[in-house]
Amino acid sequence: MTIGINYTYPETFLGRRNRTYTRDVNTDDKIKAAIGSAAGTLYPMAYMAKKQGIKNIFKLKYGLPEMVLISAASIVGGVAAGMINESEQAQKNKLKEGVFMFMNASVPAWVVAGALKLSESSKNFNNIPGKILSMAGGLLVGMYGAAALSNLICDPKDRHPDRKLTLKDCVANIDDAIGVLVLAKFPFASKLHIERLLPAIYAYCGYRAGKSN
Repeated sequence: MTIGINYTYPETFLGRRNRTYTRDVNTDDKIKAAIGSAAGTLYPMAYMAKKQGIKNIFKLKYGLPEMVLISAASIVGGVAAGMINESEQAQKNKLKEGVFMFMNASVPAWVVAGALKLSESSKNFNNIPGKILSMAGGLLVGMYGAAALSNLICDPKDRHPDRKLTLKDCVANIDDAIGVLVLAKFPFASKLHIERLLPAIYAYCGYRAGKSN
């Protein structure tokens, strides 16, 4: 395993901000991350199923706390397993990506939940179109807010390039969209049982964080 340093600019402030430490993701990275994220997802699901008196973990009833708990556990599992036998710098990188993934999975959900409550308290917006607008606006604000917050946490002195949102990150926010549909109690959401997709999406987020370098 090697860690390269890429100096894009001279040794100035800009140079320090463009210093990167990377290596190729290999099969071991993927296996460790997959096992860790799967364990991190299934364990809280089993706990909640027992608490709710449900035998089938894929028939859980989800609220915002349950969504945040499973997403956090999947990311912690993926990152913890991915850090095994890694260099100190690679471990730091995985931790940073884990912070980003958790923020990206949880902050939009909290923002949208708040927007939905405001929508439901309004006579003009307490309807399906109003809730959809609240969901879309909350997701957008939450995603960019989560990215800014994670960059502030991981790099408070702003010495390195910010972690930007990517298309894959936006796809990962499908969990928030699904969660919002469940929280908002849209009729078709309960009929299709789309909440059963949440564990797979959370596990994917944990896997991405765990295999990152």
